[in-house]
Amino acid sequence: MNTTFSPELVAVLEALKKIDNQADLNVIADRWKRQMTFIGNKAKTGLKKGDTIQWEYGGIVKTGTIVKMNRKTVEVANAGASPFGRTITKIHNSMIIGKVKVAA
Repeated sequence: MNTTFSPELVAVLEALKKIDNQADLNVIADRWKRQMTFIGNKAKTGLKKGDTIQWEYGGIVKTGTIVKMNRKTVEVANAGASPFGRTITKIHNSMIIGKVKVAA
């Protein structure tokens, strides 16, 4: 886990400690979901089936090829995988770092 937090994240975490009721937490959860959708929509802009992308999960950056695009998720095949026995991973659009530039 990244131990160097942005100043914005530190401020949010400090403010979160002061929340003492469920209603306020529900507002935060709703806003969090909306922000994840916004980030995901921005990340998938310009991507299409067959593109090679990078995504991050748990601090690890992975690479794969898009095999299916859904509204909020994409299904990605591991980079260099053969059609037989390949692993398909479903990731939320917000996890996408970007499209990998393919050398010509």
